[in-house]
Amino acid sequence: MLSPLQLDIALSNQIIKVTRSRYFHNLWLPIQISRRDPQPHFPLHNHDFDEVAYIMKGHGITFMGNRFQLLLPGNVTYLRAEDTHAYPMVDSLRLLNIFFVHDRLIENFPKLKSLVEDFHALQSSNSQLFTDYTAYARLKSLADLLDVETFCSDDYSEYTAMAHLVEFFVLVLRQYQRQEEFTLTDPEQLARNKILKIFADPALAQAKCRKELQEVVTCHTLSWRSFERILPEMAGLTPHEMCICNRFIAFLNLLMDQPDQTLEEACISAGFSDYRSMSRNCRQFLTLRPKEVQNKIMHFLANPPSPSEMQLTRP
Repeated sequence: MLSPLQLDIALSNQIIKVTRSRYFHNLWLPIQISRRDPQPHFPLHNHDFDEVAYIMKGHGITFMGNRFQLLLPGNVTYLRAEDTHAYPMVDSLRLLNIFFVHDRLIENFPKLKSLVEDFHALQSSNSQLFTDYTAYARLKSLADLLDVETFCSDDYSEYTAMAHLVEFFVLVLRQYQRQEEFTLTDPEQLARNKILKIFADPALAQAKCRKELQEVVTCHTLSWRSFERILPEMAGLTPHEMCICNRFIAFLNLLMDQPDQTLEEACISAGFSDYRSMSRNCRQFLTLRPKEVQNKIMHFLANPPSPSEMQLTRP
C-alpha cells in the first residue's frame, strides 16, 4: 500500500534554510556525504551549499521547481543552493546526498567548473537523470570511499574527495554521451539494467494504467514477469501502485499549471477513469478531498512561500 503524500510539506508558506554548519561534520573540506536510510519527510527548504541526490532504493515523490516528480532507484538530481525542494512522500526511500560548496570547489579546482555546468545543463534538458546498472553498482562503493575522506583534514584527503566527486559526475555524464550498449552477461544484471532504462524513459511518467506500463516495458525488451518481480525489490512498489503515483503526480502538476480548471477536467487528463475513482483514491493517497487539494494549490500559488529565519537541524 502506498504511503500518503503529505501536501502541506510541499506547499509550505515558508522556505527553511539548511546551513552548512549543521550538516558538515568537517568544515575544512568543501564536500560532505549524507546518507538517508531511510529518507524522512522533509519540509520545503534550500541550502547554502549545492546538493547531488542519488536514489539507491525505494521510491518517493519530490517537489522541485513547483513540480511533483516520482523518485526511483538510479535517479540523480542536482540542486543548486537556491533551489527549493521538499520530500512530501517517502516509502523506504534510501538515498545518498553529496553536499558541496560550489564557490570553494571551483576556486580550488577550476576544471570542475565545466563538469558541474555540464551536469546542471544536462538536468535542465532532461526532466530526470539516471544511471545505468554498471554505474549504479559502482556508486555505492564510491560513496563509501568519499565518506571516509570527509573525516580527514589534510590536503591529500581534499584531493581524493575531489577525485571521487569527479568520477561521480563523469559516470553520469558519460551515460548520456555513450552510444554503445554495455555487454552484460549475467541475466539478472541485464534485467536490472533494463529496469533502470525504463526508469529513465520519459514515457514512464505517461503510463497511468497497466496496458500503458506494459507497452513501456515491452519497448525495452523486458518480460512483464521480470518487471513485476524486480520492481518491488528495487523500488518498493508494484506496477499498479506506480500507475497510481503517475496519475496523482499528473493531477497535481495539472492543477499547478492551471489551478482554476475544473476538477473533472484535471481528473480525466490525469488518467483517472472517472471522478468518483479519483475522489476515493485522493482521500486515501492525499488524505484530502479533491476540492481541498485544489484550494491548497491555489493558496500556495497566490501566496508564494517566504524565506524563514529558522534553520533546519539534522532530521
